[in-house]
Amino acid sequence: MHTTLPVTNPFVIATLLALLVMLVVQMGLLFRNKSLPPGRKWLRAGLNGLLWLLAVAFVLQPTWPSAQPTSHALLVGDDVPGAFAQHVRDSLHLKASFTSARFKPRYDSVTLVGQDFPTETLTSLSQAALRWVPYNAPDQARDLHWKAVVGQGELQRITGRINSSGKQRLTVRYGNQTLDSLMLPAGETPFSLRFPAFARGRSRVELVLKGNSIDSVHFFSRPLKPLRVQFLQDSPDFESKTLADWLGRHGHSVQLTATLSKNISSDVRINATSSTAPADLIVTDPSNAGSAAVRKAAADGRAVLFINLTNPEADCRTINQALGSRWQVRRIATEPTVPVSDGLTALPYRFAEAVNQSSAAVYPVAAQRITARGASAQSPPARVAASLLSDTFPLALSGDSLTYTRIWTAILALTYPTNETQLQADAPLIRGIAEPVQLNNTSRLLSALLAGPDTVRLATAPLNNRSVQGDYRPTVAGWQPVSDSLALFVREPVPGDPVGSRARVRQLMLAHADSSAGAGANSPTTSETIPSWVWLAAFILVLGILWVEPKQ
Repeated sequence: MHTTLPVTNPFVIATLLALLVMLVVQMGLLFRNKSLPPGRKWLRAGLNGLLWLLAVAFVLQPTWPSAQPTSHALLVGDDVPGAFAQHVRDSLHLKASFTSARFKPRYDSVTLVGQDFPTETLTSLSQAALRWVPYNAPDQARDLHWKAVVGQGELQRITGRINSSGKQRLTVRYGNQTLDSLMLPAGETPFSLRFPAFARGRSRVELVLKGNSIDSVHFFSRPLKPLRVQFLQDSPDFESKTLADWLGRHGHSVQLTATLSKNISSDVRINATSSTAPADLIVTDPSNAGSAAVRKAAADGRAVLFINLTNPEADCRTINQALGSRWQVRRIATEPTVPVSDGLTALPYRFAEAVNQSSAAVYPVAAQRITARGASAQSPPARVAASLLSDTFPLALSGDSLTYTRIWTAILALTYPTNETQLQADAPLIRGIAEPVQLNNTSRLLSALLAGPDTVRLATAPLNNRSVQGDYRPTVAGWQPVSDSLALFVREPVPGDPVGSRARVRQLMLAHADSSAGAGANSPTTSETIPSWVWLAAFILVLGILWVEPKQ
């Protein structure tokens, strides 16, 4: 039990002292009265004590908690059709059902149906117990996830779910180019689309269903740093020459060395530099796997790419024996070549999976990280890549430079070292909603990261002292610059956006779950007080008895 006015209130203290003095004076006068018999004295003392207790209680105004029956309402989102809302209402046996425009926050328990609610409506539900029934609109992508930052040529993967209205194709497009696609069956379906991020900097692709864009995917592609590339070949060919020209146009330093005849070789240089440092990447044929240049590059922890394979089983054995790699291939068709995409074919083999192996998206190209024969203990792992693709130069000669760039950007990404500082963040990032971000391979411990106008506080990751992490709660939508060379895209949670709307409701439910766990799962209560008419009746009754008592 509690009191309306605290006992420490100066007014309450003064009043109680006055009542106590009055009681002592009354009792003193009463018991000094010699004309009253002892029985009448005790009766009057009891009645005066009862009046005094009543006065004290009136001053303190006692209150006590009382259980209150709960009231439950259905709050229907703007994205929910009437038939679905009626189905939920009938299932829960509810009579009170409102849209956001008609809802008044006076209910103890609210069931949210759908996810498209105004912000002011969601904030008014802080005192109510909540349940959420999401509405999965047909042909609408949800639960989308992808990498906010990827390296150029790195594999980008878009995952999500969709309630498909029928059998139809879902594609991811960059302009008019289809990067990946899959056939959706009717009904609830998870999906995964992947493609190499061949563009530079701020990138945007579209999810397209039945010819209509259903969502946009924004991410940032870290540009590839220029490499020193050396081609080692027994004789020049169109594949190597076309690739060398493409590398040169994209800022890489290229040395093309070919043996024309005995004791005669050609040496062509593109974007030549005065640096005498060894090549970062050697591109060669399997027949050169045992050469001194290739062996030294692998022993030093640099990259080697083998192209122009003709007999993959024999070629892999040659590479394994020379460098200590563990390539294994399996034949998948009897034809001389198999199609990979329009205008692109490959040898009818595929690489067996291995722990130390990564692949180049949809292309039959892979790389292994190995400790090469003759490597010192201080040398980093070598990156040995191999390609099962047939000639790719016809794509460049036919003018399909976009496809050619996409292929070789993905292959080149496999040869880059992973010791650079990398920013990892899961997209989509939505204004006002916190998401974790992480910096890997940091050369120095950072305590903060600037992302546009926001500052992300960082702490060392528990399992890796070369990584720092923090929570990024963006306050501004759009592209936000990060660390001078990167950017993160922040989505504005506008009405009608299923991704942003779901994220806001999900955040609300998590916040309510945390507050409910801290407060306990008690039923709603209210504070009860003694009504005024009860006080009036009690005073009249006690004063009436005191007035009648002397006349008895």
